[in-house]
Amino acid sequence: MTNKLKGLIILNGEIQDLNILKEIGNHSDFILSADGGTDYCFKAGLIQDIVIGDLDSISKSSLEIIGEKNIPVEKFPVKKDKTDSELAIDYLIDKGIRHITLIGAIGNRLDHTLANIFLLTKMKDMGVKGQIVDRNNTIYLVDDEMVLPKTDSFVSIIPADLSGIVISLKGFEYELDKVKVKFGTTHGISNRIVESEGFIKVHEGQCFVIVSRD
Repeated sequence: MTNKLKGLIILNGEIQDLNILKEIGNHSDFILSADGGTDYCFKAGLIQDIVIGDLDSISKSSLEIIGEKNIPVEKFPVKKDKTDSELAIDYLIDKGIRHITLIGAIGNRLDHTLANIFLLTKMKDMGVKGQIVDRNNTIYLVDDEMVLPKTDSFVSIIPADLSGIVISLKGFEYELDKVKVKFGTTHGISNRIVESEGFIKVHEGQCFVIVSRD
């Protein structure tokens, strides 16, 4: 069933480690590259199922490969109401895919980076489990429960609602028991999992859970 399939969206942000892209791609059931993300896709030795976007940042060599391999293309006008990122998410949701990973969603353009992170909200509202991955970070949006395996990375909890969150943490260096964390504070930054797994329970609101490696 499509709702059990894993979809990968490759965007045109910064992808510093093509091995990470290749690993995720090899474990994905459907690969979509958005515009310039197509260049990263081919560099990683992956072949996507479709290319979408306005095609304003894709290389000539990638366009040639698309033609040679008859890869489907869905082109949109440069002037449009949605970014290529959102169009890509809409495409996979319309296909019934409910597990989506975005890579290349973080880059030099802070406006695009923030917009991509907040697209996790759209995915959650549509019943999709989404995550954003780069070399140093994995970002989730959580409004219920989450279990993370022990890792040497930092785990930060950042409220995503203006009303803040009420949260409990177990298995962490700094544990919380139904603590109110206000929006716009740094209360939840740079925690660590000290047991075999870390348990996160969001009682009220929703938050970004960011697993970060230095």
